[in-house]
Amino acid sequence: MNKELTIAFKWLGRQTGSQVDRALYADIGLAVGEDCLTLLEDQEAKTVQTNLLASAHQLALWFAANWWRLRWEPANPNWSKDADWRIAHSMASAGGGYVWPNVIFASDGDSLAVVSRPRLKPAPYEPIRYLNRIDARITAAEFEQKVDAFITTVLSRLHSFAIQDDDLSQLWSEVLEERRDAEATQWRKLEALCGYDPDEAPAALVEMLISDSAHLGSHALEEVAAQGRHSTQEVLRQILALANATGKPKAGGFRGTVPVLTGAPTHHASDRPWQRATKLALHARQQWNLGKQPISNEKLAELLGTRAGVFTNPTKALSPMPIALRTGTGGNLDFYINKVHPNSRRFAFGRLLGDQLDFTNGGRLIPATDAATARQQFQRAFAQEFLCPFDALLEDINTDQPDDDDIQAAADLFMVSPRVVTTVLVNRGELEREALTWAD
Repeated sequence: MNKELTIAFKWLGRQTGSQVDRALYADIGLAVGEDCLTLLEDQEAKTVQTNLLASAHQLALWFAANWWRLRWEPANPNWSKDADWRIAHSMASAGGGYVWPNVIFASDGDSLAVVSRPRLKPAPYEPIRYLNRIDARITAAEFEQKVDAFITTVLSRLHSFAIQDDDLSQLWSEVLEERRDAEATQWRKLEALCGYDPDEAPAALVEMLISDSAHLGSHALEEVAAQGRHSTQEVLRQILALANATGKPKAGGFRGTVPVLTGAPTHHASDRPWQRATKLALHARQQWNLGKQPISNEKLAELLGTRAGVFTNPTKALSPMPIALRTGTGGNLDFYINKVHPNSRRFAFGRLLGDQLDFTNGGRLIPATDAATARQQFQRAFAQEFLCPFDALLEDINTDQPDDDDIQAAADLFMVSPRVVTTVLVNRGELEREALTWAD
């Protein structure tokens, strides 16, 4: 559920430091919904407080300097080992001599995960210790609105004190100007998706993504950038080699046709990508008379207008990720699957199928990446529900405490990996959720 982001502050007096330090010293509290991100223990006073005493200017500067990456760059599975990613996404790097909470913002494009991960063993020299471990989500619009309002208030405070602060005011003016310019926004967004700060990405990389967007689809290339990051140029070259080839699909490729769906399930504005995907998968199973039964290789091949051997063929496509390339009208696609295990190949086909049914943006490329974006979340959720329907899974397992053997047996029946079964059960509240993405 998306929640409200609160950035609350009360100005305080201070006798030391620069003009900016004295004017912008504040009692600062952050929360998502009812969850306090700044709940802390003052280890000297032996008290628990909801706010920290720090410089609002320093926090505003961190938001402004990292705005593009905060807004667009997705979660990095290796975030704890990637110092550059942490600096851009963890408030703990706001600096200025203050102990900020380890609050992490990561975008999926439509919304932002807001995650609090206090240190298990804070440094002995740090005077405060943060307490709350939180996993929450806010809309992208909520993030923009609250951060914009916070920075505007900080700048207004500086103006009221007649303090010249070129760093924050100039930086924020540039961000706002770029946000108003469609071309500048596209450039900054692609930089951020590739894991670069503004003006740090090689110009040739961004230009390559922009120039190929008309051919392959701008949204698809954003997905490629989110996975490729600093290696995006090489990843894109591999895709272009397949896209520019003529004739039948190259080695490891298979031609197929996605059937057409009539009608559409009812969605709500608040639906998360996985909720939309689940509804679409159930709609497709119903319309194609699949019931609740496992989908055999033969049936899945029939739906895709190809042969069952594509799921067991050991030939691994020379593609950096599973992709489909639209070959014309009528749902004709060339599939390239870089997986070997039959169940992994089935799941990749399921992801590409769901994308073709839902994302009608006209681009030629459909990528199934490992990036933590809304589109990839949709693909995975569609493939999970399409190949392993939740209701059918519960009927098969028939226990409220499934063990590893139960999960493996269900995976064998539905011809998916045990991880898919576990994910379905976790997402529906049948198993306890373990923190996989935000490991400490």
